[in-house]
This record gives sequence, C-alpha cells and structure tokens, in this order.
Amino acid sequence: MEQRQDYPEVAVLGGGPAGLAAALRLARCGKRVGLWERHSRLGGMNSWYLRKGRVLDTGLHALTNFASPQDTAAPLNQLLRQLRLRRQDLHLTPQQRSRILFPQGEIVLTNDFSSVAEQIRRLFPQDFPGFTALVEELRQRGYHSTTPQGDSANALLERYLASPLLRDMLRFPVFFYGCPTRSDMEATAFATMFRSIFLEGLGRPAGGMRPFLETLEARLRQEQVSLHLGEGVKEILLDAQGRTRGILTDQGEEIPVSQVISTLGARETAALCPPGTCPALEQCPPGEICFLEAIFSLPNPPASYGFQDAVLFLCRQNRFSYSPTSHGENQALLVCAPGNYQGEDTSPEATLLRISAMTQKELWKKTQDPATYAQRKRQAAEALRQALEEYFPAMAQEATLLDAFTPHTIHAFTGHANGAIYGSPQKVPQGDTGLPGLTLAGTDQGLLGIVGAMLSGVLAANALARD
Repeated sequence: MEQRQDYPEVAVLGGGPAGLAAALRLARCGKRVGLWERHSRLGGMNSWYLRKGRVLDTGLHALTNFASPQDTAAPLNQLLRQLRLRRQDLHLTPQQRSRILFPQGEIVLTNDFSSVAEQIRRLFPQDFPGFTALVEELRQRGYHSTTPQGDSANALLERYLASPLLRDMLRFPVFFYGCPTRSDMEATAFATMFRSIFLEGLGRPAGGMRPFLETLEARLRQEQVSLHLGEGVKEILLDAQGRTRGILTDQGEEIPVSQVISTLGARETAALCPPGTCPALEQCPPGEICFLEAIFSLPNPPASYGFQDAVLFLCRQNRFSYSPTSHGENQALLVCAPGNYQGEDTSPEATLLRISAMTQKELWKKTQDPATYAQRKRQAAEALRQALEEYFPAMAQEATLLDAFTPHTIHAFTGHANGAIYGSPQKVPQGDTGLPGLTLAGTDQGLLGIVGAMLSGVLAANALARD
C-alpha cells in the first residue's frame, strides 16, 4: 500500500542530541522525517529550563571531542560535515583549562595534548615511556577499530603504567564522563573517551544548550522535519512477519512508518515492542551509574575566588574509586564553572557553579513524601558544597543553591532505568535491534557525550539512507 505523502517515511524517537542529528541527516538525504519527543522542549538529558529567573542547563558540563578544525578526521569535524554545519552555527567555544586534582598532585588539562604529555613526563618520568606507548595503543583503538572488544581498561592501564596515581588520574575524567559500569570499563570504550577528552579536548556551546538547541531546531524546521513536541510514543507496531509497520503515540494516533530510529535506550525501546520480539534489547541489563548534581549561584564569577578551571576533577582521597557507597559518594567531585570557558566570563552563566558526585540509586527511590525528598536533596547538595569548602572556602561559603538533580530526576525526565546517566552496561554497537526497520542510536549504541551521541544518530541515519 502506498504511503500517504503527509506521513513521514522515518520516525525518530527522542529529541536528544542523537535524535536531532539523525532527523537532520535523514532530511538532508531527502527523507520525510518525523521526530517525537515526550517533553515540550528538545534536548533530552542535555536541555535547559528556567529556575528562579535563571536559564539552567540540565546536564551540560563540557562538550568533549573539541578537536581543532585542522583535524579533519576528528568526530566533531565529521559531524559538522555530515550535518552541513559550521562551528559558529553551534556557538562552540573551547575551554581555557581544566584540572585533575589529587592530594598528591595535579595535572592541568588544555586542548593542547603536548602540554599534558609534558606534565606527565615531568611528574612521572619512570612511567613516561609506558605512557607514550599507551597513548599510541589508545589512538589505534576506538569505536570503529578492529581491535578486540571486551578487555579491561584497568588491565590495559596496568600493562603500561606502574604508578597507581597516574592510572587513577587518567581514569577519573574518562570514567566520570562515560563509564557505564562500576570500578572498571571496557578498554576500547575507554580509548574512545580518552581521545575525546585528552587528545581532542573540551569545549561548550557559548551561552549553554539553549542557543545550541535553537539552532538545531531551526535547521530541522527548514528541512521540513515534522517535530512532535510534548508527544511521546507508547508502542512500536509490527506486522505479522515481525517488521516495523508504525508507531502508536501517547495520544492514540497510529502513524504508519516502515523505519524507526529510537534514541530512547535499549531496554526502553524494547519496552515499546511486543514482549519477546526484541530479545537483543530486552537482555541489556539496566544502567548502574548514577549521579547527584547541585547547581549553585555565586555573587561573583568563580575566577574571582581563585577558581580558574572550566572543569575540576577533584579526588579528595589518595585513590580514585568509581563505585559509590553511602559513606564515600563525595570523595570524587566534578566541579564545573561555565564562566571559565573562553569568552564566557561575561555571560549570564558566569556566576554559576555545578558540583556532581556519584550516588547510589537506592538512596533516591521516591518512596518518601515530596517534602522529605526535597529535604534529602537539599541535604545532599549541602554536603557537596561543604566538600568543596575544604578547597575553595570563600567561594563555597557564598554559594547559594539553585537546584539539584538525582537519579529519580533523570528517570522521571528520560525514562532511563535506574536514572542511569550512561545507559546500559551492555551496548549495541551497530544499533542492530534484531527487528527489521528498527534501529537503535544514542547512548546505548556505545557513543557518549554530545558529539558522540550526535555522531551515533548520523551513523544510524546514513545506514538507513543507504538501505
């Protein structure tokens, strides 16, 4: 039966970075595309909202993969070419510096990897030959590499580096920005995230996610992508042969499409299909890694208190642990100052401070009444502020809480199992769901960060367009 021209050829589920990139790329390839997002605003976990008169990002600390324009093979530059965008279109600005800080020492991160390597040569001279060999292996690994997957990042680091401190200093940023499992990480995924943070660098959209998303929304509308905001999908419809034949929206409307790209997550996508029809996704375990984040307002920019970092990876104990306990969740903190990116010192976000730490999902199951839950959030945010006070007392003492996020917040906003940030520990690298016409993109495909998620959407779109 011929499809009506007012129906899309492809339905994209989810309006986060992966969904936006998939929809835009498909439209560029001449496809009629519809995008369904349950919330009234695009962005998914990387969106924005208003609180106490301030525009707040929901999840943005840094945009990884901030490679130079000359590195044409870098994921960011591939992405821009695929979407026919320029850096200035997305308002991208680099970090000035970030830092990994342990009681025994620090490493300053810039977007010039040679400066990072020189610090490691000076601080860990006996490990520097091993570090050089490690970096070479990490360059050869990655999402598209032919190296075997499944081995351990910790074991890989131990093969090359004798210093536990250096191993921990390298693990901290990579694990915090992309590890979906406790304590250890798959080595090829580690390599991908290492390259994105250390070899390419950090940046952010100037002004936060709002102008970034508004630009993408405008491009989608120019390409006549039909945006269904505030309208989710409650079922993926299959025909008698098990092929995708359409979607059923929350409003009860049946949309006939033969191709669906879902960016909702593996288990979340499987839940939309008839039971037993999508075992490849149903078998993916729920996410494990949860975070608590508090956003504070300051009377002055963080730099005026001596806080110069765009992102501070602060370990308060001698060894880094990536497995939260009720007694140790504030021992590793990620502190972000949006005003410490280049050119952002006079932006409305210049006086904001974000503090994040791992947390246990069990602490945040919303079984208590709203007043108790709100009090628990305030107490947890206060504990983060007090932890920072040890290092930057004047800044921490003048910080005023604006809002806090918990795993319950993430689950309520995204539907992700356990409120996990990095999705299922078991990824679906090619996005193959086992169902004809249904493709997975986004975090559970294995690419992380805003650039990684968008590139995942582009890869899914390109594969569909070729078919």
